[in-house]
Amino acid sequence: MGKLDGENEKRFRDWLKSQAREDGMRTYSDNEISAYAYALRVGATKVENNAMANLFYCGDAKSFNETCEQLMRHPDFASVNEEGHGVLEVSMHLYKLLLERGERFADPQEHAAYYMRSGGEVSAAATDSRGEDFYFTEANMRPIQRVYYGAPGTGKSHSVNELLKAEYPDEKVRDAHIKRAIFHPAYTYGDFVGCIKPMVSADSPLDYSFVAGPFTALLKAAFLHPSEKYYLIVEEINRGNAPSIFGDVFQLLDRGESGRSEYPIINRDIGAYFCLDPWMKNIFTDGKIWLPPNFNILATMNTADENIFVMDSAFKRRFELYYVPIDFSVLPDSMKAERSIFAGSRPLEEVLAGTTGRVGELVKKLQAKGELKRNWPTFAAIVNTAIDEENCAARSKGITKDKRIAENKKLGPFFVHQEELMDKKLFLNKVIFYLKQDVFTESNHYFLDAFESIMDDYAGQEDDLFELLA
Repeated sequence: MGKLDGENEKRFRDWLKSQAREDGMRTYSDNEISAYAYALRVGATKVENNAMANLFYCGDAKSFNETCEQLMRHPDFASVNEEGHGVLEVSMHLYKLLLERGERFADPQEHAAYYMRSGGEVSAAATDSRGEDFYFTEANMRPIQRVYYGAPGTGKSHSVNELLKAEYPDEKVRDAHIKRAIFHPAYTYGDFVGCIKPMVSADSPLDYSFVAGPFTALLKAAFLHPSEKYYLIVEEINRGNAPSIFGDVFQLLDRGESGRSEYPIINRDIGAYFCLDPWMKNIFTDGKIWLPPNFNILATMNTADENIFVMDSAFKRRFELYYVPIDFSVLPDSMKAERSIFAGSRPLEEVLAGTTGRVGELVKKLQAKGELKRNWPTFAAIVNTAIDEENCAARSKGITKDKRIAENKKLGPFFVHQEELMDKKLFLNKVIFYLKQDVFTESNHYFLDAFESIMDDYAGQEDDLFELLA
């Protein structure tokens, strides 16, 4: 391949690769792009019987159109194009669009039809020869299977998003490489992996088809584009019955040194769904499914809710566990600012002057550093230290761990939102109610009054919330 045709082929491939559908997924798979490029490079030789008939030598619309007109008038063109299931003609039209309109022309929506026939019938993918020369080749990469865990509001989802932004800075490209699932008690294997569902169309009053869930849809994209990384995001993984939701694909979470699943499974629904695509049928002829190295799973887990569904050790060991600590330095400056909801008539040093033990030491340390402020970080830091002090006192009295305050009940920096720091009643209902009902339930020092009384006493603008921690 010469320099000119090589540059034109790269331009053509890059242009097709940049196309995306409304749902964010790429319009053309790597295998489909390869088929069109191959047709332009050698397809014309079957018509002209000329070994040098590489259509990428045409770098401008005028010369390409003249060449195409000559080819299409050839008596053998129709039979050659039909033998290739229309790939040659479609590739010529796509390249013509690129030469005439340039890279900025988006969404050509031109394909050699291969998914469905009119009327919704399953295409003859099994006898379609267009994918016979295409096989999945694994890229050399290590997959990530990671669960971000920590107290409420520590920024677990933020950590996931930062990793994704680093991998794919462009938002449109990033969205094309991820799928999200949010686990909850009613979420099922069928929602996650896929299931047979009744479908109604104009051609058929009732039919049943396999509808892919986010796991299967993303897995298909990973197989079609083996050189690119794909990320399945599972939010709140412990709020659903994770082993039940993963079902038989749980077996695939064991990865070998290559990053591929060590123990493939036979899942006929997924296999049949994949094989509807002729570009994938060679991969799954035996019906076995596995996770390729470019398929990553990132999950978040709020450990304060771990009692909803316990994730057993067999499930956890298949993931890298990543603790997200409580770190208020990650807050934007607007959330560190002093707020009117924390205002009071007395200096804060005076309000907290009677505190002793760990809380007292924290107050002195913050005061010495000039960080004892009427803001969210100071309030939360005192609460978290009070939890440590309550647990220390309980431990010295021989109170068992299950009766003490769990570490994951502490306040993370993102436990509240901006608007809740601007409205005192919102803050009382969100934070103070949580502390009263879920954290200091057995405390003999903090939040002793009924919540209704606390609301009556501290809802006023002049009432000092820090008095609750004194």
